[in-house]
Amino acid sequence: MGVRSVRVAFVFAAVVPLVWSGCSSSSESPTPDVIAANGASSGNGQSAQVGTVLPESLKVVVTLSGAVQAGKTITWAARNGASISPSSSVTNAGGVASASLTLGASAGIDTATATLAGATGSPVVFTATASAVPLPVIAKPTSATGDSQTAGVTAALPNPLRVLVTLTGAPQAGDTVVWGTTGAGSSVNPIKAVTDASGIATTTWTLGQVSGSQTATATLTGATGSPVTFTATASPGAATQLQISSGNNQTALVNAAFAQSLAALVADQFGNGVAGDTVAWAVATGSATIAPPKSVSDANGIARASLTAGGSVGAVTVTATHAGLTGSPLTFTGNVSSSPLTASVNVGNFFFKSVRNASQNPAVDTIAVNGTVTWNFTGGTHGVQSTGSPSFTGQSAAVTTGTFQFTFTSAGSYSYDCLVHGTLMTGTIVVQ
Repeated sequence: MGVRSVRVAFVFAAVVPLVWSGCSSSSESPTPDVIAANGASSGNGQSAQVGTVLPESLKVVVTLSGAVQAGKTITWAARNGASISPSSSVTNAGGVASASLTLGASAGIDTATATLAGATGSPVVFTATASAVPLPVIAKPTSATGDSQTAGVTAALPNPLRVLVTLTGAPQAGDTVVWGTTGAGSSVNPIKAVTDASGIATTTWTLGQVSGSQTATATLTGATGSPVTFTATASPGAATQLQISSGNNQTALVNAAFAQSLAALVADQFGNGVAGDTVAWAVATGSATIAPPKSVSDANGIARASLTAGGSVGAVTVTATHAGLTGSPLTFTGNVSSSPLTASVNVGNFFFKSVRNASQNPAVDTIAVNGTVTWNFTGGTHGVQSTGSPSFTGQSAAVTTGTFQFTFTSAGSYSYDCLVHGTLMTGTIVVQ
C-alpha cells in the first residue's frame, strides 16, 4: 500500500476590534421651579391702617418650564411688627398659594416674604404701608364758643360753652366730652356731654368765688387738641366788708411820715376787692395827721391814706370808715417815738461795737418799737444769740461774713452775746 500524503491547511483570521460609533449620553440638572408674585393679583403694595388685615391676600405662583405647579409648599414670614397667616400654604391647581397679612402697630412700611426652597426668585418680597389710625379732633367751633365771657362771682355764664368734634374733617356724633373747672364755687353742668349729629357738645359754666380770670376745660380722650381751654372773667360782688390790708402797728419818729401808707380793703362777701368805694379817714387819738380825709378804693379794692407823726411821743390811733360795711370803722394803731428805727453793730475779733455810739462789749443801742438792728460780720467766726428776757431769735450757726438782721416789735431791753465766745462779747438793744 502506498503512502498518502495529507495536507492540513490552517486558516488564520485576523481579530478586528468592534468600535461603537453611536451617540454618547450625559446626565443633565433638572429645571428648577420658578416662584414669583402673582402679577396684578399679588396683593403687593397695599395700604391700610395700623393693626388691620390687608383687604387683599398676598399671592405667589409657582411654575416649572412655564407650566403651573400644584402641591408646592410655600413658607410665609412677616417683618417689622406685622404678622401673617397661615405660616405655610400649598399651591393650588393654578400654582397659586396665598396668605393674609396683618399690619403692625406702628405706621410705616411692613414687609412679608414667600419662600420656596430651591426655587428661582425665592424669596418673594411683599411690602405694605401701615398708616396711623385717624384721630378725632376737638376744638372750639368757629362761632358761638362761649369763650371769654364775663359775669359776677358765683353766677352762671349767660352762654353755654361749646366744642366741635370732627373725624377727617367730618362732624363726629356720639363722642363723650368731659367738662371740668376748678376753684371754690365753680362748676359745670353737665360734667359729661355727648356730641350731637353736628359734632357739638355743650355745658353751662357757673363761675367760682374768686374774682378775676377763671378757666374751664373740655376733654376728649385720645383726640387731637384735647383738652380745649375756655376762660372767663369773674367780677366782684357788692361790697359787704371792710378789712385792714396793711400799715398797722408802725412806728415813726416825731414829725416824720410813717413808712407805709395805711391801707383798707373794701371787699365782697368772698373777700374780693371792690373798686370805687369811698373810705373816710380820721386820727382818733395821739399826735399825727392823716391825708387825704377820704380816698376811693382802687382796682384791687384798696383805699389808702398817708399818716405823719406829730411833735409828741406816744400812741396814735386812726379810724377808717365806710358806712354799712361789716368791720367798719377799722382802727389802725401806731407809735410816735424819739428813738431811731435802725441801728447797726460791727462784729469783729472778740467785740460787738455800736456803729452809732462806738460802745463796745457791751455794745448798747436804742431804737423805737418796730426798729431793725443789723449786725455786720467783719472778722473771725461769731454769731448773735439772745441771753436775757425778753428774748429775740438769734442765729442758729456762727458765720464769718455777711449780715444778720432782726426787727424788734415790742419794747424792752434785749441782751445778747456771741455764739462762739459767750460773755467775752456782749451787747444790749433797748427798744422803746
